[in-house]
Amino acid sequence: MPYVPQTRHIERVRSAIEARTSRAGDGASPRLVSSYRRSLEQYHLDPGATVGPRILTTPELRDVRQREEPVLRASGQCLSQLHEMVREADYCVMLTDAAGVTIDYRVDPDRRNAFKRAGLYPGSCWSEREEGTCGIATVLLDREPITVHKFDHFRAAFTTLTCSASPIFGLSGELIGVLDASAVRSPDERESQRLVNHIVRQSAVLIENSYFLHATTHRWVMLAHRNRHYVESQPEILIAFDERGRAVAANRRAKECVPGLERLPCDASELFNTRALRLLDARMGSDFISLRLP
Repeated sequence: MPYVPQTRHIERVRSAIEARTSRAGDGASPRLVSSYRRSLEQYHLDPGATVGPRILTTPELRDVRQREEPVLRASGQCLSQLHEMVREADYCVMLTDAAGVTIDYRVDPDRRNAFKRAGLYPGSCWSEREEGTCGIATVLLDREPITVHKFDHFRAAFTTLTCSASPIFGLSGELIGVLDASAVRSPDERESQRLVNHIVRQSAVLIENSYFLHATTHRWVMLAHRNRHYVESQPEILIAFDERGRAVAANRRAKECVPGLERLPCDASELFNTRALRLLDARMGSDFISLRLP
């Protein structure tokens, strides 16, 4: 028989599933309730379980990291910067692959054991099939940022954690990973996580852009920003062109802002009402074309 806190958590999860309301079960959103239902009914997971996540062996993790080397190369600096912003609040930062395996992380050395006991460690596996509702698993499924706060988690093992996670996309819009900031001790108020969620989302975009630039080193890349001072240091829009002047890849922001980029490849004349060679001529032979948006 599980002890009382586990029993209460099991009841909370089951009540959320059965209530089927927009704010059921201690604030569980429809998004979380759908995950609870899959965790219980499809994957037959136990919400009262207190065992941590599965951890890959060292050889298994090495193989995964080798496959994900482009993502690791693009993300390292961003992971460190994000950790510097949240470390005082006792957060660790994790990067997973598209299957939910933690391939890199940042944590204060003197807090490493505490986070490891909570399952926040390289090689930990966070798919919904294995761990139920959690920040990384939910992002893997619906590709949207989320904060899963304490008792939002499906399994009792993780109800002391708060996790803010955001998707990372590749050149073709495919999911290539998840960025997560997790705390083993955080305020009980859900609103306290709003800032961390925002910072994680911003950092995920920076990783995407870094990945984009690493993957298009053989192309001309146009960088654009509404403020000229940030064009090269923190561009909003990235568009890669091939040797014929066709746009062949674009980041998320570019596709939101520039009509025509939903169909790639496309000629520059379709995007900017100018011939491709004229657009590229001034920087021919250079790696980047820097523009300021009007």
